[in-house]
Amino acid sequence: MKKWTVVCLITAVIAASIAACSFPGSKEKDAGENRTVLTAQQEQQQQGQEDKDTNDKENEAAEPGTIKVFSNMMSLKLPQGLEVQSNETSNAKLVYTDSHKKVKLEMKHDPEQTMSDAGIDGARLKMKSILEQDSEGEELEWLKDETQLVHGKHIAINEVIIPSKKGDDTYHFVAWAELDGALLEIDFTAPANERSEWQEAVHEMVKSIQM
Repeated sequence: MKKWTVVCLITAVIAASIAACSFPGSKEKDAGENRTVLTAQQEQQQQGQEDKDTNDKENEAAEPGTIKVFSNMMSLKLPQGLEVQSNETSNAKLVYTDSHKKVKLEMKHDPEQTMSDAGIDGARLKMKSILEQDSEGEELEWLKDETQLVHGKHIAINEVIIPSKKGDDTYHFVAWAELDGALLEIDFTAPANERSEWQEAVHEMVKSIQM
């Protein structure tokens, strides 16, 4: 009987010892898991706040009239008074005009026409030659023929007054750049007698381009 009692007491002590040892460990494990979950949630919340702050800063920095085009690959400040005439989500061609359809802005991006940033100046020279050939013997009034560096990208510019025998001369501004490995063309035309109303806005548009 005494032997049986001793065995029972030893068993009870061992069980109590195991419970005493395992219980704190379980608490520590649970606490560790909770801390891991909490840390992950905090990181998600922090990342979400950082993304929100970044978007807010971008919106604050963006000037009024700034739009994003070609699947948000490019942003620029659109001259006031122009309205979109094509699908704004198009990845090939966008068209804007004034209310009288006398002023026209076209932006074309052709993924199949590959281009590098280094090749942009060559496009300017090519376009100048084309404009001179299409002038039908009329002397062009060149306002600008150069390649600028805008926010790290080269943009070639041909700005010219194209005379007409009919007397309706045209103010023509063409800009070329590389966007996502392909050629980007920005073509703006307006009656020459309205040049003063649009020229500054067109220059600002080009300076605002970011890709």
